[in-house]
Parts: sequence; C-alpha cells; structure tokens
Amino acid sequence: MSQSDEPFISVLVADDDEDQRLLIEHLLKHAEEARHLVTWVADGRSALTALREQVFDAALLGLSMPGLDGLEVLEAVADDPTRPQVVFVSGRGTVETATRAMKLGAFDFLEKPVGRDRLINVVWNAARAHRVLSRTERLEAVVTRDAGGVHIVAEDPRVKALLGLVARIAPSDVSVLIVGESGTGKELIARELHRLSGRHAEPLVALNCAAVAESLAESELFGHEKGAFTGAVARKMGLIEISHGGTLFLDEVGDLELSLQAKLLRALESKMFRRVGGVKELPTNFRLVSATNQPLQRLVDKGAFRGDLFYRINAIVLELPPLRDRRGDIPLLARHFLTQVRPSDADDWTIAADAAALLENYSWPGNARELRNVIERAALLCNSTTIRAVDLGSSLTDSGAGAGA
Repeated sequence: MSQSDEPFISVLVADDDEDQRLLIEHLLKHAEEARHLVTWVADGRSALTALREQVFDAALLGLSMPGLDGLEVLEAVADDPTRPQVVFVSGRGTVETATRAMKLGAFDFLEKPVGRDRLINVVWNAARAHRVLSRTERLEAVVTRDAGGVHIVAEDPRVKALLGLVARIAPSDVSVLIVGESGTGKELIARELHRLSGRHAEPLVALNCAAVAESLAESELFGHEKGAFTGAVARKMGLIEISHGGTLFLDEVGDLELSLQAKLLRALESKMFRRVGGVKELPTNFRLVSATNQPLQRLVDKGAFRGDLFYRINAIVLELPPLRDRRGDIPLLARHFLTQVRPSDADDWTIAADAAALLENYSWPGNARELRNVIERAALLCNSTTIRAVDLGSSLTDSGAGAGA
C-alpha cells in the first residue's frame, strides 16, 4: 500500500521554536505522499492538554519546551492506550537523551534541521504503526507486550504457589487486590489474571492512581462530555468505558481520592456510570484488579480510604514477596532481562562471577524493576559481551557485597 492510499494522518506538532514549527507544518501540509491534518502548540503543557483531549496518529515533540519538556509530556501520557506514536525533534540531542526517549516508548528521534523526506517517512511510519493497533489491540499490547503472552520468571516456591492461585481464580469475575512493594511485578500478575480469564479477548486498561493529577483522575476513569469543563473540546471515553467486557487495573489504588472512591464503588455495584458533565447513565461490565504498596486497612482506620470500597475490592488478596526475599530468582531474572535487552545475541552474553555476586547480595529496594534497569544499563554501556561488577553502576558497587544482609 502506498502512502497516498492512507486517509488523513492526524499530527500534533509541539515546539517553542516557531520557525521550526512552521517549517514542519508546511512540509506536512504540502506533502504529496500523504495527507496530513496538523495541530500545533508552542509549549509542553498545551501539548499535554491536546494529547488528553484529542486522538492523534503521531506527535512531534520538541525536547526543550517551556513548562514541560518533550520527555515529561511523554512520561505523562506513557500509560494512555490512546496516545499517538511519539517522535522527538531536537537540535541538541544526545545519546543519553535518545536512549531515555526510546525507553519511554518514543517511536523515533529527529535532529534539526529536519529533512523533508526523512520527516514524511517517519511520520507516515509512525501513523501506520499507530493504526495497525486497533483499539482492542492497542490496549492488549499494553499488557501482553508480545504474542508470547505474559512472562513471569520465578522458581521461588511462594511465587509459584501464588501463580497457581492466580490460575484458579482467573476464570471468575471476583475482584482481586494485589499487595506488594513497588517494582515487585504487581502489574504482571494483573496481566496474567486477565490473560487466563474469559475476558482475555477484551481490553485490559490500567491507571496508576498515584501518577495522575487529582483534577484529571475523574476524567481518566469516567471520561467526559464535550464542554464539561474548560478545555474539554471533545467527548472523551474514560477507562471504565474502554474496559467494558474486559479488565480494569487500578495500580496504587490507595492514592485514589475519596470522592472518586465513592463513584468507583457505585460503578462496581450498579454497573452503571456517567461521564463527567453527562446526565446519561451508561452500562459497564469490567473485572476490577487493584494493586497497592500501602496497608489499606490502616488507611481505612484513618478515614483516608472507604471501608465499603476496601471490602469490595479485596475479595481475593495476592501478596507478592520483595526480590530480597526470593534471591534464588535473581539470576533467572537477570538472564531474562538480558534476553529482552539483547534479543538477537543474548546467547553470546555472560554475567561474570563478581557481577553475579553483587546482584545476588544487593538489597534491591526497587525490586525487579530496579534489576531490569541495572541490566539494561549494563548491556548498553558494557564494552564487551561479559557484564562485570564495574558495569553494574555505583549504587551496587558502592553498597558492597553485604548490602542484602
């Protein structure tokens, strides 16, 4: 299929460099290869507003903008299943910045001055990648990551027993509360519950309640009608609506505001909800999986979390042990992450004995997420195919071999 066969490509251009912004807009609007519908803004906050209110196929974000820079904008919408493919544009990009952008999920990185052919090609490829993922496929991609399904690597008896319980309860619609420290893999368990459930063909959508601003949380969950508030220029579907028939995963549910807790409880009990600014009751049917690293009972005792909601969401409680309590899994996880980082030549890579000792004796306050980041960094910066202790970074080497004692 040629580029000219595509419908309009909706593009957001965000850059405080007016000359560059106008140049990109001109090149896109006059391109013969594809038809582009361009929306432009001059700063990061306006870009974030546009991304929350409209659906774009591609977004060209300047790295350096007032208010919020391009990376901060992407971080703010990284978990939004409707977000466009993001291409960063910068006149002073570095390897470190480009690497961080790609880790956040950026599609590509363009350096100024932007060449016409390169620009048209990147935008078209980004838009096509966005459209290849249908609504359901995009949402599924958030939780399955690849066709092989969920990857939970564990030999620890407690984790294996927990996975057995997951398999038993997954086919039901019972609400599940996953408890564990940050980085222990709570979202992986939520994905596994969804994958093994009868809802697996429908979307799983996730919201980190601690990461979304209070003023935006209600709209994120329930959606809003056009004109519901300043800046609501179009109707927006909320995650409760998008997850109809599937699974809604609320991470760090303890950070949900009390007013939203009441509305969530009503949606769970009545299976009906209203968009912000709406008067029409809409039906919803989702399975709720929640996660927290806080003791919710203490929050209930302090009046910071509704007791009725707490008892509604914790029908089944799954508790994940921290990585420091399952040290036998550290070598398995390190090899697994290395395979993900170096998929084409992972078999050629080894972890030296001194590095393995540091990995197994470190306390891992960030759990498996921290381990993954350490392995990614080591594989990126290592000068050979053998990861040694010196490649693991100062946080491990400065802590010494007794850090996990």
